[in-house]
Amino acid sequence: MSLYWQDRYQPRREPDRIIRLMTLEDVPGALTLSQSVGWEHQARDLERLLYWSPDGCFVMVEDGGLVIGTVSSVSYETELAWIGQMIIAPDRQRQGLGGQLMRAVLDHLITRGTQRIMLDASEAGRPLYRSLGFRELYQVERWQGRASTYLGPRARQMRPADLADILALDTALSGLNRAHILTRLIEEFPNLAWVDYQQGKLEGYLLGRMVQNGAYLGPWMSRSAAPAERLLRVALEQLQGQAITLNIPDSNGRSVVLASNHNLRRIRHCTRMIYGDAQPVFHEPLTELSIASLATG
Repeated sequence: MSLYWQDRYQPRREPDRIIRLMTLEDVPGALTLSQSVGWEHQARDLERLLYWSPDGCFVMVEDGGLVIGTVSSVSYETELAWIGQMIIAPDRQRQGLGGQLMRAVLDHLITRGTQRIMLDASEAGRPLYRSLGFRELYQVERWQGRASTYLGPRARQMRPADLADILALDTALSGLNRAHILTRLIEEFPNLAWVDYQQGKLEGYLLGRMVQNGAYLGPWMSRSAAPAERLLRVALEQLQGQAITLNIPDSNGRSVVLASNHNLRRIRHCTRMIYGDAQPVFHEPLTELSIASLATG
């Protein structure tokens, strides 16, 4: 094959790129992209995000449909929206593409009247989010370890009849309607849901989900420290020997102490940020011991 001189020295054509809504057909490409940056996602993690927010997840694709960028958002009515899954292919970074995706999802959320927009930022992503108008609130720490059995009273497995109490308690403690998040997690992982009742009153709950290399525990919500520990004990007993991960707000001393006492260790952190001059939803910080995920808050 021969090349003419003028062909070899023509200016390089930039590929055509578009931003559009993510669909289930994009999941394989989005999963490959996620794995290319070292994120341990599975297809069902992305399918779950699409279930929660079919009109709030976006992809950037190049010629031929290659997925080179993703961003997700999960909304809690108009009270709050959470941005996550912000990824640009390693060989397409530093070209302004992340800013384009972020502006697309921000336009979507602002248009629908969202009062607060938040995210959990890596150190690499924080300068971009700052430049777009986000400000820092506090850190969310990742704690990991192996599940083991500990002495002391335990909570119990959730039963179907407990669902209404869980949703009511969660709304009271978080200040949000998160029924769509919790019911999907419970339906998908019914054996990883625990409750603590005292004198007929629900004091706390803990949900978990299986991932490729173990289990994530969260949301973990409790009115006080004692039921929180009973919930953690039953989860660690059931998952004995498996790798455990929790994402803990650093403002919650209760969960930091409990995680440390149960042989979990802090491995890294991200920064919780909020857009513009909005204020977080009012809630009691000590009742949120571990969040559901970095993509949902």
